[in-house]
Amino acid sequence: MTKNPVKGKRRGYSAERRLTLLLSRKRGNYVFRVPVSGSRAPRKISTAFPDVFLVNNIEDRIVAFEVKSTSKKRVKVKREQIVKLLRFLEPFKKYSRREAVIAVWFSQEGKWVFKLIKDGLEIGDVIVLSSDESSWKP
Repeated sequence: MTKNPVKGKRRGYSAERRLTLLLSRKRGNYVFRVPVSGSRAPRKISTAFPDVFLVNNIEDRIVAFEVKSTSKKRVKVKREQIVKLLRFLEPFKKYSRREAVIAVWFSQEGKWVFKLIKDGLEIGDVIVLSSDESSWKP
């Protein structure tokens, strides 16, 4: 059974839009969805754009999101995608809070799970389960 890439892109777009709308509700949040984030970026480049990023000047923070959507109970986020989030945040030293977050929309349960990536830890692939508690709040 092969995956339908068009359906996957549509599902990803839908999750990114859903997240953008959720984050935009909070006062002070400026939220940007990057239409061609990592999908067409060459693998060799050191920096890529996140799927979505948020800037809140009131809270002095910037957040970069890797967004996933699944109808299953788990999703795997590859190390390279996480490293690119952290690299994207690197130039934004002006912000006291720079956060990399994996945001997974579990469509069967109709819920988000947010995983904050701890910078400085040995980073590997991350598995997010629908039963996980979020470690980041929108």
